[in-house]
Amino acid sequence: MLKWPLFFLLIILFNTSLSARSLSFTKPVSFFAGASSDKAIDITNFKDHYFVCWKGAGQYGNIHIGYLGTKMSTKFIQTQNTIDSAVSGFAPVSRTTGNHIYLFWITKEGTLKYLVNTSDTGFANGAVHTLVTNTPISFQKGINAAFAGGKVILASHAGNRDGLFIAVTQPDKDGILGEAAIIPVKDAKSWDYPFIVAINENSRARCCWVGSKDKQVYYADFDPAGNNWSLPQTLPGAVTEMTPALYSVFHNDRLFYVWKGSGKENRLSYREQINGMLADRETYLPAYFSTDNPVSVSFIDRNNFMMGFTGKDHQLYISYFSDYNPASWIGDLLYPEKAGYSLRDIVIPGSHDAGMSVLNGVGGKGSKSINECNTLTQKLNIEKQLYAGIRMFDLRIDSYNGELYTKHASSDCMEDAMGGGWGEKLSDILKATRSFLSANSKEFVILNFCHFCERHISIEEQARFITDMLGREHIYYSQGGKLEDAKLEDLAGKAVILFENYSYPELKVDSGTMVSSSKAFINYRREYAATNDLDRLLAAQQAFFKRLKGDVKENDLIRLDWQLTEASSEAAMICNDFQSEKANPLVDGALLLTNVIAHHKSIIDLSLTGNRYLIPKVMEWIEDGTIDKENKPNILYVDVSGNWITDFCIDLNHMLLYNTPSK
Repeated sequence: MLKWPLFFLLIILFNTSLSARSLSFTKPVSFFAGASSDKAIDITNFKDHYFVCWKGAGQYGNIHIGYLGTKMSTKFIQTQNTIDSAVSGFAPVSRTTGNHIYLFWITKEGTLKYLVNTSDTGFANGAVHTLVTNTPISFQKGINAAFAGGKVILASHAGNRDGLFIAVTQPDKDGILGEAAIIPVKDAKSWDYPFIVAINENSRARCCWVGSKDKQVYYADFDPAGNNWSLPQTLPGAVTEMTPALYSVFHNDRLFYVWKGSGKENRLSYREQINGMLADRETYLPAYFSTDNPVSVSFIDRNNFMMGFTGKDHQLYISYFSDYNPASWIGDLLYPEKAGYSLRDIVIPGSHDAGMSVLNGVGGKGSKSINECNTLTQKLNIEKQLYAGIRMFDLRIDSYNGELYTKHASSDCMEDAMGGGWGEKLSDILKATRSFLSANSKEFVILNFCHFCERHISIEEQARFITDMLGREHIYYSQGGKLEDAKLEDLAGKAVILFENYSYPELKVDSGTMVSSSKAFINYRREYAATNDLDRLLAAQQAFFKRLKGDVKENDLIRLDWQLTEASSEAAMICNDFQSEKANPLVDGALLLTNVIAHHKSIIDLSLTGNRYLIPKVMEWIEDGTIDKENKPNILYVDVSGNWITDFCIDLNHMLLYNTPSK
């Protein structure tokens, strides 16, 4: 029998008063071996017991309902019933109302049938009921249901050109449904059936559908007390070619929209809406969530959910997702089970040129060609990155206007560079780090300093400034110990300060290197592709992991360097105003041509393109053995860091690959 994958790792209680939340998903696994469907499946929680229903594959398939067990089960029970004489061309749906659980399906003739059950340990065949409606109508395309205002509300399609409707009915004490009133969804036009979910403490219902002409996702609210609709609204940026799924997660006023993009953007995305406020943007689900049908979501507890779907191979799949606070993810998700793990046993998100979210000044020989487009690598400042879960920071600093700032330049000393920029002030970074560690006592950070220029301030002076600003009580120093001896519980509430090729024991500054072998506290093993070509980046990283096998040393931290960067010969010519320092038709023409060819691809633009491929490629390399327990990455090191890379690190840390501590 299939075990509940990672279930106990995911059942975590969180402080829901925290405003910054994120979602972490596990990789889907198939269940109900031998079951197949070509329509959506539905998973329902009834008194903490889980049921799933589906239609068999084919034009008309039998209706099945399976029992999975309780949330306290250590493995799926996986018993199933085939409902006698129940055949449909559309997906069934299951819903609960207090003491009753319903199974609804549409017959070949377009009538709506249902079973009602009270048992939470199985779903026995019983009397099949037919929903009676106050006006004749044919249920088509599919069915969805919600319980709101004390009424059962069923949403479907009339089978005509655009007709969406709901059937509103009242259950009696035995759960039998009375005559249903048919109410059109006002101003709604769609070729597919809608989703519906209870909102506002179950007093209202929200209906969601895809528009017939523009393929946008629409929604409108229904008031069962007055039988009236709100005006339809669009979900900004959501375009799809199939029914969008809509669920209330965590509580009634936190809605979870899931849809499959249209055209090239055909991955599953989700977007949350909390108390009427939409998240800034949609979030892509990992590429292994692949389906041509709406997904199903069911709650486990206030912070944990399961999501089921039909794969493109027609098998049934299930995944889990958890609500977590990125600011405290290590303490919340890795403790206490992994408190004794070392940095070599886990994976954390890292930020490349971490201090370059803002341009506070320019320098270098070609300083007038430097701007945000060819200099900035991050969208969040370091304080925001800390609270987004980022735990390793690449910091390159030097003196600017009498103070230490981060820099991004082609040479260690700005005056030697073709061009470069100054980012965040170091004192602001250190203050934010100190405050963060004081507030999150189980978190740690790695501050990696490199590319030093001693002309303006000595390296030792830089180290002293960092130690004094951060505070010795917030610094972890190895004291000559091994990397494997530095456990998460030892690092808690502290920063590891690494200087490339330098150490200052009296200042609690450890040495870091990036070579094939060294005696430094931490030696990064990495491959910097130095390319703006995605195929070259992928080939370089895959070859790097293969070369590592049999060659990993005890002080190595393996870092996946995932950067698409402008070629040095182009950086000063891209994203400028096509205006040289001195008017020169030849040079200005070259600048114009370069921009036309490059389409103004900034570092941020390139990163957003490349970052889309990180998750599916890493998962592919794990599955084909390119990445294994020996050479697994410990840091995922990216431009445009944020919650997205923290989410993936959490998913990886739950995998078996990261669940064997160093000896």
